[in-house]
Amino acid sequence: MKKRSAAEEMFNDIMGTIKDKQKDLERTVNEYTSNMPLRPTMDVIEDGEQLTVITDLPGVKREDIKLDITEDTVEITADFNQEFEVEGKDFIRMERTYGKANRVITLPAKIEINETSAKFENGVLTIILPKVEKKPTFQVKVD
Repeated sequence: MKKRSAAEEMFNDIMGTIKDKQKDLERTVNEYTSNMPLRPTMDVIEDGEQLTVITDLPGVKREDIKLDITEDTVEITADFNQEFEVEGKDFIRMERTYGKANRVITLPAKIEINETSAKFENGVLTIILPKVEKKPTFQVKVD
């Protein structure tokens, strides 16, 4: 019986150490990620002729959005600037994030860069990316 108690004590010590290390790791990850740039969420929709990328950028001004597009990637960068200065007051809660948001995605099809369009309304960025016309293929009979 005493062996079991010693084994149980050792197991409990190990589990306690693991739980403490897990809490330390969570704290470290939270500190690290709180300083990382935001990663805006997006939808990518494909039909036969075009791709549509829809990204929510609430609180961003049109002039603070930058788009870099290649034939197979879209990069969106936006600055979330704090709207006001708080002096002599303490935050009870501060959940809104400020800083730079960045997202790069690889597109599932090549696009016509020169025909791309984008609009920004009510905090939603919509990018229309016409696909490159698919070249006709020729099937060759193998002898």
